Amino acid sequence: MKTRPISEIMTKQVHYIDINDPVINARNLMDKYEIHHLPVMESGKLVGMLSSNDIKQVQYLCDFIGERLEESTVFKSLSIEELMTEKVQSLTTNATTVEAAQVFSNVSFQSLPILENDELVGIVTTKDIFTAFLTEN
Repeated sequence: MKTRPISEIMTKQVHYIDINDPVINARNLMDKYEIHHLPVMESGKLVGMLSSNDIKQVQYLCDFIGERLEESTVFKSLSIEELMTEKVQSLTTNATTVEAAQVFSNVSFQSLPILENDELVGIVTTKDIFTAFLTEN
């Protein structure tokens, strides 16, 4: 199996959300760009990850109590900080596809932010890894 640098397959145009933004902004970004993971930033530093599943959990609660998500007092009262995963595992651009696959095999999340000198420079998902392995010569 050929090992490729993660920098070759990562998404470099990363959409992210500020920790102080409303949760509805995160959902709108995910819908607009058809993505499932958003790094959460505070003062230029990665502080968490928010997934579409985090928002779906609130959607299920709203459905249960009979409220539309956008109009729900529950949804409007939640912050990104309350929904995000705080302990984020990341890789650097020096990592390989094999290293990313090893991380993914031991965790339940499906995206990894890619950092260089503590700066967010990319994101890689399990789909990116599968695609890389399937397209190897």
